Amino acid sequence: MGIFAVRAFRVGDRITPVHIVREITPEAPIREDLGERIDHCAYPDGKVVLIAFPERHVNHSCDPNAFEYFEGHTSYLVARRHISVDEEITIDYNINISNGSTWPCHCRAKRCGGQVVGDFFRLPVERQREYRPLLAEWFIHRHRRRVEALDSSRESRGAPP
Repeated sequence: MGIFAVRAFRVGDRITPVHIVREITPEAPIREDLGERIDHCAYPDGKVVLIAFPERHVNHSCDPNAFEYFEGHTSYLVARRHISVDEEITIDYNINISNGSTWPCHCRAKRCGGQVVGDFFRLPVERQREYRPLLAEWFIHRHRRRVEALDSSRESRGAPP
C-alpha cells in the first residue's frame, strides 16, 4: 500500500499525527477477526500499539524521506527531506526499536541493506550516527549507555555531536 503526499513538504514539516487505535496487551490482544494485524503495530517506549489508518500503511525505506517524531504521548511523521506532491512517504523501521525481528527488505533504495534488521543498534555505525538526531527521548533514556557509546565514538572521531 503506502501513503503519498497530497502536498509538498519541506525539511522539518509535520506531515501528520500518528493516530493510535489502542494499546495491545495480553488482556486486549490483536483481533484478527476485526482486521487487526501485528504488522500494523508500533512499539513506543516498551508498549505495543495499534496504528490507525492511514498511518499504519507507511512503508519502510533504507533511505526514508520522513521519520516519526515523539512529543509527549503523541507522535508525528516529520519530513526528513523535501517531499514532493504524490511522492510516497517512507520511514526507516529500524529507528527507535531494539530486539525486533529481521526480514527481507525490497525498498529499492540505492543504499538498501537487503533487510530490515529490527534493531537500531544492528544498523551500520554510520547509519546509527546519521539517525542519532532522530531518536526519541524515551528510546535514548531506555538505551542510555548504548547511545552514550555511540556519541563517544562520534566525538573520538572528531565529528560534531
